[in-house]
Amino acid sequence: MQKYTSFQVHDTDEVRDIITVEKCIYVLTKTTLRHQLRRGIPKHTHKSPNMTDMQCLYQVNSTKLLMGGHQDKLIDLDLNKMVETIIPIQEEGCAVLRSGGSSHVACGSANGIVALRDMRAPTKAEHTFRAHTACLSDLDMQGDLLLTCGFTQAVGGVVAEPYIVVWDVRCLRGSNPGQGGWTIHTTSPPLLLHFLPAFSGRAVAASGDGHVSLLHVNAPEERQSIFKVETHSSQCNVMDVASTSQALAFGDQSGHLNLFSPTQNHEPVYNNFSRSTEFADPVEGLPYVRFSDTRFQYSSVPLPQLASGGKWFNELPPEFFRKVYRKPKPVDPEVLKSMKMQGPIGYAPNPKTFKRNQMPYLEESLEEMSISKINGNKVIMQPIPKHYQKLDIRYNKHGPNEELESFNKTGQPGLEATLPNSYCNAMLQVLYYTPPVKATLLAHTCAKEFCLSCELGFLFRMLDTSGGTPCQATNFLRAFRTVPEAAALGLILPDRAPDIRVDLVALIQSWNRFILHQIHYEILETRKKEKELALIANSPPKAPRASNPKERHSLMNGQYSEECQYTELEFLGPTEFDCQEDGELWPGRDEGVDGVGPLQNHESHELNNRQAHREETEISQLFAIGRHQLNRCLKCNKEEGRESVVLACALQYPPTGAGGAGEARGGFVELVRASLAARRSTPAWCDHCSRFTPTTQRGRLLRLPPILAINCGGVTVREKAYWAKGVQKEMSDSKRGGSGKPCRYGLHCARPGCHFKHPDRPNTSQSSSKGSSQESHCMLPLQLLIRLQSDGDVIINDKIETNSAESSPINRPDTSRHKKKYVTTHLEEEYSLSAAVVCVEDNPKNLVAYIHTVRDGETQWFMYNDLCIVPVSTDEVIHFGVWWKTPCVLFYTATGGGQCNGDVSS
Repeated sequence: MQKYTSFQVHDTDEVRDIITVEKCIYVLTKTTLRHQLRRGIPKHTHKSPNMTDMQCLYQVNSTKLLMGGHQDKLIDLDLNKMVETIIPIQEEGCAVLRSGGSSHVACGSANGIVALRDMRAPTKAEHTFRAHTACLSDLDMQGDLLLTCGFTQAVGGVVAEPYIVVWDVRCLRGSNPGQGGWTIHTTSPPLLLHFLPAFSGRAVAASGDGHVSLLHVNAPEERQSIFKVETHSSQCNVMDVASTSQALAFGDQSGHLNLFSPTQNHEPVYNNFSRSTEFADPVEGLPYVRFSDTRFQYSSVPLPQLASGGKWFNELPPEFFRKVYRKPKPVDPEVLKSMKMQGPIGYAPNPKTFKRNQMPYLEESLEEMSISKINGNKVIMQPIPKHYQKLDIRYNKHGPNEELESFNKTGQPGLEATLPNSYCNAMLQVLYYTPPVKATLLAHTCAKEFCLSCELGFLFRMLDTSGGTPCQATNFLRAFRTVPEAAALGLILPDRAPDIRVDLVALIQSWNRFILHQIHYEILETRKKEKELALIANSPPKAPRASNPKERHSLMNGQYSEECQYTELEFLGPTEFDCQEDGELWPGRDEGVDGVGPLQNHESHELNNRQAHREETEISQLFAIGRHQLNRCLKCNKEEGRESVVLACALQYPPTGAGGAGEARGGFVELVRASLAARRSTPAWCDHCSRFTPTTQRGRLLRLPPILAINCGGVTVREKAYWAKGVQKEMSDSKRGGSGKPCRYGLHCARPGCHFKHPDRPNTSQSSSKGSSQESHCMLPLQLLIRLQSDGDVIINDKIETNSAESSPINRPDTSRHKKKYVTTHLEEEYSLSAAVVCVEDNPKNLVAYIHTVRDGETQWFMYNDLCIVPVSTDEVIHFGVWWKTPCVLFYTATGGGQCNGDVSS
C-alpha cells in the first residue's frame, strides 16, 4: 500500500476506468485510451471520433478491449492492429461492463436496463430487462448469477433501494423475465457490488456511508458479516477485490484508501502469480547532516569527478600539515640592561616600544618551521573525552529530544541511567551482547516473584524489539533491590544521595560475581522443582530411591566425568580483594569457608555441598573454572585437598619486594596465569598441630571455561600501583644510583625510582624486556593461548607473540625445581577479548563498556556509556591510562574447542 509512482494521462479529463494487464495498464478517460507502463512511461494514446463520453472498460482477451459509455455504441478495439469495431446498441448508453467467466457480457445502462450480449455475436442482445425502475448503481456477474443494485421511483423522488437483486441468467426467458430474480436485504442501501473470485456465491456490498456486508447469494437467509469503513465524513465511491480474495480495498471522495484483510492474515497475497516490482535506479544523494552535528566526518562525503587534471587544490604538501607553534619574541635587550633583580624576580621600566595590549611574535620561515626542538619527557594530562563522561541529560517532555539523538547514531538500544543502582548498565550490556548468556536467559521462565534471571530475559527481549529506542531496566532493578544477598554485599546504593566515596571498581566486580552466581542458583532451583514435579507425576507413590548418588548425578548432568568431580561452587570472598587489609568489603566472612551463596547459614551450606554443587547449569558450563586446591602444613607436612568451581577469576597481584619482582615482569599474561593456578603461603588452622601454622596453598586447574570472566581488582593502593607502572618512565641506571648504599635486591630490584645503588646491567636485553613488561601493564592482549598441562600448571602465551612466549623462561615451568621428564598438554584453548568494563576516573566516576559486536557481517568495537554508543578503535580498547581509565571486568571468549598438542619436555 505504499506509493510506487504517479503520472498524468490527460490534461483536463478525469480517469473513468483502469485495467491492468501483464506488463502495462490501460487508462480510460472521457475521450482517450492511454497505454502506459507501470513505471509511468507512456507507450500509446488512442483517440477516435467515436469516443465522445466513455465510461467503462472490459478486457475480452489478451488482444481485444471492449469500451462503453454514455453513447449509443460500443467500441471493440483490437490491440494488435489498433482497429475499432462499432457495435450499435438500443439502450441509453452503457455505464457498466461485467462478465461472469463465460461468453456473455452484462451491459448496464444508467436508466436501469441490463442487456446480456454474447461476444461471439455482440451486435444483438440476447436478453434485455429492466433491473431497477429509476437508475442502475452497479452490477457484477459470476457464472450464471448476476447482482444489481440501484434506485427506484418513490413519492418523494428517487430513493436508493435497501437490497440487492440476484438474477439467474438461465431463467431470463419468456415475457416475464423478473421471475428469475430474488432480493437480499442489507443494513444500508448498497451502491457498489463485487463477487469474491475465490469463493462461489460470495459477494461484497458497500454503501455510500461505508457499511460493508459479506453476502451468501445462494442462501439469502444466512447471517451477514458487516463492518464499517472510516470514510472521514465523505462518500465511499470505489471498491475492488484482490484476485485471491484475501484483500478488500475501498476509496472515498476525501482521498483516503482503506485496505481490509482477514484477522489471521497479516500479509495478504494480492494475486497468485506475483512478479517483483521493477523500480527505477536509486539516485545517490549527498548525506544529510544537521547544522548542530559536531561529530560528522566531512571526509566521508565523496568528491565529484575531476574535470581536468589529477589532483585537487586542497591536497597540500605534507609540510603544511605539521603542527607547530609560533615562537614568542625574545625579551628586548633594553629591558635586560635596565633590569634589577629582587630574588628570582626582575624589575625594569617599560621601554614603550609596544602597546600594552600587543604581544609580538617572530615571523618564522619554512626552514625554522621544519626544525623542531626535542622536549623533555613530560606526561601530558589530556582531557577525558566527552563520550566517556557521565551523561547529564535533561529530558524535554513537550518536544523532540535532539540531544539524545546526538549521543547514539548506531541504531543500537541504550539503557537510561535515571534510576537508582543504574551503575550496572555496563555489565547489563555485556551480558546482552554475550550470545550464550542471552539465549539462556531468554529461555528461562519460572514462577518466582522476584527472579533476576526472568527479569534479565524480559529486559533482553525488550532491547531486541526496541528498534534502537533507549530502554529502562526498571523491573530488573526493582527485583534486584529485593534480593537479601545483594543488600548484604553492599551492592544496593541509596536512592536519593548516593555516596560519592563509593568505589565503583570494587562495586561492579562484586556485582559481576553476584549476578553470575545468582543466575546459576535460580536456574538450578527451577530445574530442581521441574524434576521434582516430573518425578511426582511419573513415579508410583512409594518409589525406592537410587542407591548410587554418583550414577544419579551422571543422569542429571549428562556430561559428568570421573576426573573432574566438582564438589563445590565457590562464591569468592576475602581472597579476591585481600580482606586481611580491607575487611569492610566482606564483613562477617571467614577466609577458610567457601559458601555457595553469599551470607548463608551453616545448614543451607551443608545442603548445597551435598546436592546442589554436583549439578551444572548453562551458566556454570559457560563460566565455571574447575580447580583443585592443595593445602600443606609446613610444620607437620600434612596435606589436605579439595576441588571447587569458581565463576569468575580474580586477579591476584604479586606482593611488593623481592618475592614479587620476578612475577611482575610478565605483565598481564603472567598475572592471569598466577591467578588461575595460585600459589601462596598464609597462616591457616592445622588439625594435626591444633594451632595456626604456616601453610602453603597451591591451586591446580582442572577445567577451562568457554568464557573466561576476569575481575581485574585495582581496589587497594598496591593494586593501583601495579597498573600505574605502565605510564611511569623507567629511569636509567645512572639516575638510579643517587645513594652510595647498594640496594639489597641488586639486579632483581623492581621498585620504580629506587634511590639505592645498583650494579651495572650485563646487557641491554634485560632493560628492554623490563621496559616492555612495564608497558604491558597498561595494555591488554586481544588474544590469549592458554595451555592446561597434566600436572595442573598453566602456560599462557600472547597469541600474537606465540613463538617468543614459548621460548621465554617466564612462561615455562621452572626446570630447576621440577625434574619431570615429560609434561603432557592436557587442554589448549584460544581466547579473544570480547568485552571489557572500565571505570572512568572523572568527577563523578563513571562505568563504561567496550563490546566486540558483529554488525552487518563485520566485527567492530563499540563503547556503551548508558545512552551514548559510539564506535571505537581496537587500540583505544586495549590501552589504559591509569590516571583516568582503569579496567574492572574482562570477558575472554574461546574461539574454538580445546585440543591436545602432545608432549612438552620440561
